[in-house]
Amino acid sequence: MHTFIKAIGFSKKVSQVEIDALVRLVVEQADSNQVILKSNGSKFIEYKKEFGENFGIVVRGEEDEKDEFHVGHFFPYLKSTVKPIKENEVFIHKKVDSDAYTGMCDDNRLGVSLIFYLQNVVDYMKQDNKIQQVYNDMEIKLAALAEKGKIILPTQKRIYSHIASKIDKAVTSQLMDDAKNGDMEALDYLTYNDMDKNAALSERIRHEDLFSIVETCFIPYGSESDLYTVLGNIVSSKQMLNQATGETIWILRIVCNDIEFEVAINTNDLLGMPLPGMRFKGVVWMQGEVNE
Repeated sequence: MHTFIKAIGFSKKVSQVEIDALVRLVVEQADSNQVILKSNGSKFIEYKKEFGENFGIVVRGEEDEKDEFHVGHFFPYLKSTVKPIKENEVFIHKKVDSDAYTGMCDDNRLGVSLIFYLQNVVDYMKQDNKIQQVYNDMEIKLAALAEKGKIILPTQKRIYSHIASKIDKAVTSQLMDDAKNGDMEALDYLTYNDMDKNAALSERIRHEDLFSIVETCFIPYGSESDLYTVLGNIVSSKQMLNQATGETIWILRIVCNDIEFEVAINTNDLLGMPLPGMRFKGVVWMQGEVNE
């Protein structure tokens, strides 16, 4: 998790000694903490400290019988303020090596399973005897941290093509639901439709730039399940100050494949000016808060 602490303004915390000192600061000066007595009798504690509006660091660990706290893990976070998305099914999965959880859902708009690091893990710690739980009709607020990123120009848009795109996405989403339920005609239609699109794109790519063809994208990145390469349209942007380091970060609200979320990135790691209407491209660590 050290890679992404610079996204919230800790770019100079590079040594393990500095990281340990930062963790101690969070524990000793936490703005809030939550305590849960686990089924094995140990006491789980989560400390949270904000270093700016809606961003900070969370430290989790256990306290022994001598009331001594042992750090399990920590992570930087950005609390999202966007409108939550509604998902029919959300899978909450506990990681094997720590008291960390990931959430997963299938969203037709993305074309891939959305996997994110669960921020409000305390809500699910009471069920630590179960490896995986499925929850229905849940709301998810998504946020992300970016190590690096760049601003690129928008694509040329026409009103009629924008409307046609929305209709096409709605029809495709319904067909994907039908295909998941065993409708072979829907599956065949989607297969042939993808083949036709691939043929058209293969012809266009010979004469056009990739980013003039692809407006947004959401692609898994590397071996980590919650890392993605995203290309999204910037809806709004604002600069925030890390109160501990004085570094500035950008909070970008972007729309990617019709899903809206916020991205935090250090000003020094962003190439370009993130004005509304432009596009953001970068590798992000996806986080999420799940509520009923």
